Amino acid sequence: MSNRESALISACVIALLSCACSASGTATTMATGGDSSGSTGGASAFGGQGSATGGAAVVAVACNSDLQSTGCTPGQMTQTGTLAGRYGTLNTTIGDKQYFMQVNEWGATATQSMSYGGSFFFKMTQQQASLSGSGAPAGYPSMFIGANSNHTTANSGLPKQVSALSQVLTTWNWADNGNLADATNNIFNAAYDVWFSTSSAGDPTLSAPSGGYLMVWYHAQGCQPIGALLDAGHTIEGMPGCWDVWGGMNGSKPVISYKHQGPLLSFGYDLNVFIKDALANYPTYMKSNWYLTNIFTGFEIWKGGVNLETTSFCADVN
Repeated sequence: MSNRESALISACVIALLSCACSASGTATTMATGGDSSGSTGGASAFGGQGSATGGAAVVAVACNSDLQSTGCTPGQMTQTGTLAGRYGTLNTTIGDKQYFMQVNEWGATATQSMSYGGSFFFKMTQQQASLSGSGAPAGYPSMFIGANSNHTTANSGLPKQVSALSQVLTTWNWADNGNLADATNNIFNAAYDVWFSTSSAGDPTLSAPSGGYLMVWYHAQGCQPIGALLDAGHTIEGMPGCWDVWGGMNGSKPVISYKHQGPLLSFGYDLNVFIKDALANYPTYMKSNWYLTNIFTGFEIWKGGVNLETTSFCADVN
């Protein structure tokens, strides 16, 4: 999807830290990724550096710590190679499902490339953009299931109406490979970008959803979600940890972002739990008659980010 991100740190018994990006915390609108040839979006909604405008202050709360969340089991990626250029892409089969992988440098023109296969699904090997974090990221190197921008993956189970979802099991494991230790030279997030359509046919030719966005942030460094902080330290039944919930608009489309208090490097869960929580608690940002169309994972990068790695990923829609 997308466009968002920054600095917020708060205590949580299950994990470690969190962060912000765009002056004074006001939401900034940006075009989603993709060039005129139809490379996919999956951009991001970004917010402001420093404190957010509106919403609750970040507070320490008692987080869910005794809950176990279960996702799907990632397959083994057998292909190896390199994707270069702003819009290098690969449609690959992992296990019994196709995934679409992309460099997706829609916000800059500096050299980027990523390797894939072997002990990881993809890893950033070059990233020469150096943006301040006060605007759009350089891009969103990522992989997804679903259909957008004339790219489609087989056996995704999408589109599927929100009201008809039973489980959306997913697992994403990533490695920072030293980027967490250097906050000065690395501005990025590690986040899911989930798209929803208003049509049962989805939005297979569009580079942005017709409905809205939901993001799940595993980590933020120098960036924050788009919009305002709606709820600090939100806990969700059946989901470990504390989550700061942000809401805003990416252009005319609503965006709700769940940002974990502390970096998650490995997490398997039912994405439908977040969708149901948004329906129940933040109905401005989620509709039961929408259709889930795309599930992205990756890194929105403004600066640095070399060796950021998606170790494995899977998503199963039921």
